[in-house]
Amino acid sequence: MLDGLLETKQDWRELLRDFMVSVNSGHDFSSYRKVNRRYIGMDVIMPGPIAETAGDVVIATDTSGSIGQIELSAFMGEVKGICDQVRPARVHILYWDTKVCRHEVYLQDELDDLTKSTKPAGGGGTMVECVPEYLKAHDLKPDCVIVLTDGWLGGSWGTWSVPVLWAIKDNKKTTAPIGVTVHIDD
Repeated sequence: MLDGLLETKQDWRELLRDFMVSVNSGHDFSSYRKVNRRYIGMDVIMPGPIAETAGDVVIATDTSGSIGQIELSAFMGEVKGICDQVRPARVHILYWDTKVCRHEVYLQDELDDLTKSTKPAGGGGTMVECVPEYLKAHDLKPDCVIVLTDGWLGGSWGTWSVPVLWAIKDNKKTTAPIGVTVHIDD
């Protein structure tokens, strides 16, 4: 009972938004709300870059046997929310179980129809290390990777060369040893 009282409640959507802003490399416009730190040492205050859109984002969706239609529908809702919030230039959706079973690419102007046109694939075991291996093998260099999973992994958490956010559904006991972990609790 005390664990529930002491547990901090943070909105996972806000954590996701913060993660996307922190890894966003775009520079859409400048503003004095965020001063340019390069000029502070010269006692000059200049506007700093502010980005409203992200570059390439990989959304790696777990489609292993432990993921049912309810979880998959929740994941697709989160994918839509990510795209609506951040408006990435390009979204790579990877459906994976023990290997990447499907790779879909959506440009910014195609994001509104993403949830209608996507075709999930998979259904086997759960080996997330296939995702960073796939990124390396196909020379994909996204700004970040968002892994949507239930956190029941067989094997390692993988070796990542980009920032990674783990959105774990219905498994609050699991925290990724690498990257940032948020728990989806709707």
